[in-house]
Amino acid sequence: MTLNLFAHGVKSKMQLDSTELLVQVEKLASILKRWNGQLVVGGGVALILYDLVLSKANSGAVGTTDIDYLIPRKPLKVGDEKISELLMSSGYEPKNKSLDNPAVQSFIKQFNEVEIEVEFLTDNKSRNQEGVVVISDAGVNAQALSYIEMSLKEALPLSLPNGAKILVVKPEAGVFHKRLTFTKRTVKVKKYKDLYGIWFVLTQLYDVSFAVLKALPKLMKKNPAPWTKTFKENLNSWIDSATPQDWDLLERQDVTGKLSKPGFLATINLVVQK
Repeated sequence: MTLNLFAHGVKSKMQLDSTELLVQVEKLASILKRWNGQLVVGGGVALILYDLVLSKANSGAVGTTDIDYLIPRKPLKVGDEKISELLMSSGYEPKNKSLDNPAVQSFIKQFNEVEIEVEFLTDNKSRNQEGVVVISDAGVNAQALSYIEMSLKEALPLSLPNGAKILVVKPEAGVFHKRLTFTKRTVKVKKYKDLYGIWFVLTQLYDVSFAVLKALPKLMKKNPAPWTKTFKENLNSWIDSATPQDWDLLERQDVTGKLSKPGFLATINLVVQK
């Protein structure tokens, strides 16, 4: 169950606010303590961590109740308990999300009428190009996706308010990754969520946003040149073909009302000129 991204300033009973979501991340950090050094938090929850913890901007990031962990294909085994066992002993129930074998898997728990969903992602660099990787030592099936290897390498240590230490994708790597992949989204609204996330990181995190603008060119140089080409082309192509409805749906992702077409275009031009 994702948050209601289209309600301006109206809290639905089916969503968590940012502070509630942060508490759930803290609880998971405690549950998975021994594994925290090998798991990297990504996705929409990373926006909440950038907003409330890294920058302390409290700019109203809209997150998600899908909590994504990036995990190496071959993590080091830590102790006797697998990730799946730790989650299930804490009330999370495994759920197969596809009919494939192995199936795409997540772990579900209800909190205040909201379904919190924990998923695991890994890179797809294997010659077999499998869509799901069984990580036996962790007891999880991880969905294999493009460019995850970059995000695993570009991880930032972060101390949560409760003192737990985790890893989160560096904000510049999050921006780079979203611009490389948002066009592959099969659910259209998720494209707008990705574009919103790019805008938010580049504009709403005070000093962190300035640091990201400086770090992005360096990150692009560290990675294969075709990635930078795709990075530039994806968003330019979307902008060129975007309809008024597209812009309206994008602007509505931001519950604070700050995101606008002119501001979005100005922000993108700061990163990559046509």
